[in-house]
Amino acid sequence: MEAAVIEEWVEQCQNGHTRAYSRVVLAMQQRILGFLFRMTQNPEWAEEIGQEVFLRAFQKIHNYDRSKGTFSTWLFRIARNLCIDQMRKRKGRYASIDDVEPMAAEQPGPYWNAVDNELEQRIASAVECLEPAYREVFVLREYQNLPIEDVAEIIGRPLGTVKSRLYRARALLQTKLAPLLQSN
Repeated sequence: MEAAVIEEWVEQCQNGHTRAYSRVVLAMQQRILGFLFRMTQNPEWAEEIGQEVFLRAFQKIHNYDRSKGTFSTWLFRIARNLCIDQMRKRKGRYASIDDVEPMAAEQPGPYWNAVDNELEQRIASAVECLEPAYREVFVLREYQNLPIEDVAEIIGRPLGTVKSRLYRARALLQTKLAPLLQSN
């Protein structure tokens, strides 16, 4: 969905046409839920937080200021903040990246789908084990394809900090997943 169209719908909401908000939700729902799932690794939590994100955004839609950034950046910031609040309430959710076992090397064969699926699962497990500060930057940049400047705005940190966290996340994943990458 084109950002300009979403911005137009948001403007309609701000002008009292609240039905336009359902189009905003439909346009942004998958991206927000994908981000939340990757952060929590729990579909129920992601859905619960996602509902709160869209409710909070609707309640605060008049506070959104286009001159300060895009609506998607504003919405991801709400999602991030609510996710952090929930994760604090549900402490102990994070594992160490060292707990992820590298996948044994497999010989090429006719079951590439199974191998690809296993690889995806191992990568997802490694991402899940990143510290939250690294995971959120990695997920927003690599899975959501947001510009690094938007990531910095969403998490409220300087661009240099975001770049550093992204570099560190990639380095941790590269180290942990090296056996997988070499065997495939």
